[in-house]
Amino acid sequence: MLSGWVLKCIMSDAQERYKQIIEGIANADREIARAFEERIRWVRALSALRKESGGVMYKLPHLEEVLRTARLVLRELDGELALRTLEAVMREVVGASGLWFGPLRIALAGPDFELARVAARAAFGSLAELFLASSPAEAIRSVERNEASAALLPFETTDEGTVASTLFALVHGSVPVIGERTVPRAYHLYGCSEDGPIERITGSRFALSACARSIEERWPEALVIESRSIEHALELAQSEAKTAVLLTSDEEAQGLRRIHAHLEDDPHLKVRFVVLSRDVPRRTGADRTLIALLLQEKPGSLYAALAPFAERGINISHVESRRAPGPSFEQLVFLELDGHISDRPMLAALDEVRMRSRELKVLGSYPKPTGQN
Repeated sequence: MLSGWVLKCIMSDAQERYKQIIEGIANADREIARAFEERIRWVRALSALRKESGGVMYKLPHLEEVLRTARLVLRELDGELALRTLEAVMREVVGASGLWFGPLRIALAGPDFELARVAARAAFGSLAELFLASSPAEAIRSVERNEASAALLPFETTDEGTVASTLFALVHGSVPVIGERTVPRAYHLYGCSEDGPIERITGSRFALSACARSIEERWPEALVIESRSIEHALELAQSEAKTAVLLTSDEEAQGLRRIHAHLEDDPHLKVRFVVLSRDVPRRTGADRTLIALLLQEKPGSLYAALAPFAERGINISHVESRRAPGPSFEQLVFLELDGHISDRPMLAALDEVRMRSRELKVLGSYPKPTGQN
């Protein structure tokens, strides 16, 4: 059995180590605050330069650029948790810095507003103001009219493929794609109590559809109620103890407790969103380019249009054909290419493809999401 003197020495040593740790954390916090102050000073200088230059688009580094730089600093902290924490912190820093250039208003579109809101928070941070547009085309028009800083639109789902309304809105709009964000289509159940009975489950049409089998298996007697909005669903769950609500994240729960995690029937469902803005990112060397083609009406036109990319070693990561709306039955071809619009091989290939097609439009060129290099 340890004597009192030995215990006292052990406790004294632990207290000294604890004091050193707390002092180290405090010093790190001061360094973070000083670094943020310095970043804001440079951001304000950039804002002033833009005003002095008469509208010349001097740009802040985009989030993907910032993350690539920050990850080089993470030499000792390795692993998925460190990277996720870093991304969360830098996302808020980048979003807060952008406020020095004006309000950050983001137009969202698509039927699953909950998931779009999660993607928008992941792309722009918690300080951005989000609003729902009536359609992808209207979201793009809100940016064209300077009513929004950017738009975030559903582009592709793992179960249903590309979203046609977004594809055609990109073709007809004038705002380029500057990035993308993929989020899992995950839903959790929240309520006032973790232990009480559940008699009613509410949520959006998409949330209820994605979790239909799980709800039937776990709560076969529960009344399923489709809500007209997240706010309405939360109001029901907060006012009725036996009502639970399906949400995509704890951030939306507003004090409700998580009753059950991951109720989605298919755990592999994901939705890819594209971000549109006039604030075009710089070339990074690990980029993606989206284009749309209207082919010539003759045999072999698709092969002829794609050949210049293969000849120059440009990878086509995705190709899809869609019939354009209207009576003409014209086929639009959408391509995702590895590379930037300013790369010499890309420029040469696009010039040749343009001559072999009836129409060609570059929809955007932007850094690949981190981890897809």
